[in-house]
Formats: sequence, C-alpha cells, structure tokens
Amino acid sequence: MNESASSLIDDVAQWFDGAGVSAVACLWLPAVSVFVDEYYENFEYDLIGPAARLKIAKVLGRHGFTQRTGRIFESPRGRIEFPLPTRTLASDPALELEKVIGRGASLALATPTQVVLATWRREGPRLDDARHADLVDLVRRQPANLEKVADWLRRTGARAAYAKALPVLGAAQEQGILQRHGKRGSR
Repeated sequence: MNESASSLIDDVAQWFDGAGVSAVACLWLPAVSVFVDEYYENFEYDLIGPAARLKIAKVLGRHGFTQRTGRIFESPRGRIEFPLPTRTLASDPALELEKVIGRGASLALATPTQVVLATWRREGPRLDDARHADLVDLVRRQPANLEKVADWLRRTGARAAYAKALPVLGAAQEQGILQRHGKRGSR
C-alpha cells in the first residue's frame, strides 16, 4: 500500500472518531472499520445504519468528498465505498467487502465483523503475531460477531486456527465492552 492510501485511511478514521463515529484504521485490507452501537447486531452480523451513514456522508463532504451514489464517495484523494449489504442473514458479509477492495477502492467502510472475517479468509493459518494483535485491538475497541465468523469459516482451512484464537479475541472483546459500558456485555 502506498503512503497516500495509508494516510487517507488514517485520516478517515480520525475524522469519523472526531465526529463521534467509532472508527478503526485497518491498513492491511484497506478498510476503516465502523461501529455504531445502536445498530450493532441483527443476530447474524453488524450493520451500519442510516443515521450513521448520513453522519459519515456529512463528514466526508466536509473533507472534499462528493457522494456519487449511496455507497460511493470520491475526491482527488481516492474513492471510498461501503460494501453492498448482504442479501440474507445467511449471506457472507466479507464477500461484498472483498468485491469493493477488488474493484480498487482506496478504502472500504466495513463493519468489525466484516474486517475480522475478511482478514481470516485472506490470512487464516498464516496470520502472524502483528496481524493477530491488530485484530485483538479491533475487537477490544469495536465488538464483532466472533461466533458467526467461526460459522462462516467452517468450509475453509482457516477455521481451526481461528478456533485457537477465538478465546483471546473473545476476552479482548469482553474487556472492551466492560470498559465502554462499565458492566458485563452480552455480545
């Protein structure tokens, strides 16, 4: 990844955080993970709801991005895109994220679950300590549907490695929920 793409990802994450939208730069994909608590879980995957999308559009507009469609924003710095929503609850949320990345978007605006799943799909058993630390930091800051990720990985070679990492990811996620809410989380 070149320096300008990396800079854009970091900038977008900072802009969103400054506007009250939880954002984590995920340089390895390239993506910004966006977490919106009131739209967190639909029993299968997390969602970025309409109110958050409007806020995100305003933030990007203030920084010179033009909204081309409901999902695509462009500026001379690059193209930012939301993946299409999955069609059904059983659909794979990382597939649309991979399509956005494959089309050459400068960055994708994804949910934490999409980031965890896409990372394990790409790196799986080859996941190194640094990437594992990135994911631990992500789920500490933004909860993901970790159990559902395990379900989506069931037909891949990454499931066994993920099963070994799941207790650490789950503990980090629980710690983050406790820090944010000051009580036991139910995710």
